[in-house]
Amino acid sequence: MSLWISLHLPRHSLDAVFPHWRTRRLAAAVIDQAQVCALTPAALQAGITPGMRHGTARSVAPQALLSRRDLPAEAQGLQQAVLCLLQFTPDITLLDAHSLALEVSASLDLFGGPRALWRRAQDALQDLGLTLSLAMAPTAQGAWALALQTQTRRRRVLKPATLARRLDALPASCLPALLPWVDWMQGLGCSTLGQLRHLPRKGLQQRTGPEAMRAIDAAYGRHAPPFTWVVPPASFCLRHEPLQHLEHINAMQAVAGKLVDQLCGWLQASHRSSSRLSFMLHHEKGRQARPPSRLELSLSQPGWRPDDFLPALAEHFSRLVLPGHVLAIELSVDETQERVARSQGLFPEPAQWARQENRLLDLLRARLGEDRILAAKPFASHLPESANRWVSAAQAGESATNVPAPLLPEQARPFWLLDPPLALQVDRHSPLYQGRRLRLMQGPERIESGWWAHDHQQRDYFIAQDAQHARYWIYRQRAALDARWFLHGLFG
Repeated sequence: MSLWISLHLPRHSLDAVFPHWRTRRLAAAVIDQAQVCALTPAALQAGITPGMRHGTARSVAPQALLSRRDLPAEAQGLQQAVLCLLQFTPDITLLDAHSLALEVSASLDLFGGPRALWRRAQDALQDLGLTLSLAMAPTAQGAWALALQTQTRRRRVLKPATLARRLDALPASCLPALLPWVDWMQGLGCSTLGQLRHLPRKGLQQRTGPEAMRAIDAAYGRHAPPFTWVVPPASFCLRHEPLQHLEHINAMQAVAGKLVDQLCGWLQASHRSSSRLSFMLHHEKGRQARPPSRLELSLSQPGWRPDDFLPALAEHFSRLVLPGHVLAIELSVDETQERVARSQGLFPEPAQWARQENRLLDLLRARLGEDRILAAKPFASHLPESANRWVSAAQAGESATNVPAPLLPEQARPFWLLDPPLALQVDRHSPLYQGRRLRLMQGPERIESGWWAHDHQQRDYFIAQDAQHARYWIYRQRAALDARWFLHGLFG
């Protein structure tokens, strides 16, 4: 059985033009086609009414703020809602300029059932600064009709029979497709959908047309209309301007976390992952203008879930020093990788432990700095002391994904290398270490550097053992006249 969640934005035009109207108690109205299409409660108290002409509203309330409808801002707000909801399902469709619906039946088990999914979606949308109304029903049109009823809280229905009873009690105007015939229906004494359904179907279709009947059938589940699913944008760049200036790190971190949630929804829908996030923190403009502060978040492995980014992001914010308060935060992602699907096993896999280790490294790098966490990177050299270079952990992780793993030597290698090698004393052609004679057990293994190297080396390596059965990795210089012995490594 299908299950839909519908989102309706009843104050969408107002939120797009006056995002601070709730906190500042503004007397403001939005004008569309020379008429008031949305207004605040303070403007209603001042005498402005919906549908009032622009000039009349100006004369009734001269102190009120009147502004034209901002369609690009409305589209951006709806896109933010889509990005926020993509983490729950990729099946999202736009119903009109202020409403959308998402099919969530395949996501119920993942998020713990309908009620838990409802709460998760509601919590995710609350921080967008939008006035919203959510509804849940077995049909998209039914959920939409319930979401349009902003005066009631009974907007969550799971069974088709319950949905039919709930829809029967709603006014006929709850379905946008029936709005042209509302006056005609009221003239017949049909004010609710239930009364409308009792009319002869054939005559009703002849009077209203097939479009209205299809809308009724879709709401009650008799007809499944085709939907056009939202396609995620090809790139991600999102900006959030909070209602108030951000002065504390905790508030900035909370806003950045919400942007990360929307990013993860986009990554989930696109089946992509990313290891680099770029935050721009915008400061004051005008005379005291300051350039934006930049925060780069780099991970050792690409991530796509909030838990992959938020711990390291918290460490970065704890060390952040800003020149002033923040007016807006912008998150952009320039590089993404295709995400490799992994099957879930019963027992922990080595890759799971590796991801936990990488997460720990990311935390340490964010807390201590990039130059404090180093990793060994293979280097093309036969000499043991030159076979690797110490680079930052992030650089080592990038090289590991692009370079094939080096082949391990066939001979045994010690656990610990001495830097520099320790010169050994020789007694009767046998090397000595700490007064104990070393007996050669295995070797020689000849290792040379390139003849073109500045310090050309030619060595014969042996595995030696003393009377205590401790093993050592020693070598003898081949080209030197005195053929000295050196201790280069210790076995565990």
